[in-house]
Amino acid sequence: MKLLVCCFLAITCVLVDADKGERLLKLTEVIKELKALNRTVKHNSVMSNTPSMDMEECCSQSALECFRAMVPHLKAKNKMLQRKVMKNLNNQLILGSLDSCSQEEKEKTVCQGCDSYPKDSQECVQQLESLLQKAISRLA
Repeated sequence: MKLLVCCFLAITCVLVDADKGERLLKLTEVIKELKALNRTVKHNSVMSNTPSMDMEECCSQSALECFRAMVPHLKAKNKMLQRKVMKNLNNQLILGSLDSCSQEEKEKTVCQGCDSYPKDSQECVQQLESLLQKAISRLA
């Protein structure tokens, strides 16, 4: 019986590490794509609502929703890369990486609406990258 419990515990630990590794890989992939996309964006042509990084910890997922809504409006030359970034921002690994609060904490926190953030497309891309970097540092 003890051997069975030890095996189960070992498998659970391996799966948790694998999930963490997958999340880190996905976050790194999205950051790389975002940097590439940023090089193709005409920043003076679009104004987007930009969540600031001084937001409440439990508002990360809310901020990601604002960023996801902004990405299709960027004036990017590489539309295929733009669609790929949008798709990856919807990935459950990304969403789970930003979820660091309990349900109770989330209910107590009041997050700003997307329209209340400052508007600047270049800052928006940089803040999205910062948000993803923050998720990586939480996982590491």
